Amino acid sequence: MASAQVVKWGNSLAVRIPKSIAARARMKEGDALEIKAAKGRIELRSAERIPTLEELVAQITPENRHPETDWGPDVGREKIEW
Repeated sequence: MASAQVVKWGNSLAVRIPKSIAARARMKEGDALEIKAAKGRIELRSAERIPTLEELVAQITPENRHPETDWGPDVGREKIEW
């Protein structure tokens, strides 16, 4: 277990996270955290990060692409004349 000290930072309080703890938590500068205070304790958790469109598209490979699906002819309002 590591220890840290609460310090004033502007109008807020701050805690410096030791490098060894950050490494074990796979945390890096700029990461978002969720903060919860309950029963005299403070819990920090990595916030769920939403991947960017570019990151999602980069994961597309020929092996994981689905073939085009034929849903039949267009009918009603979805029919588009090109």
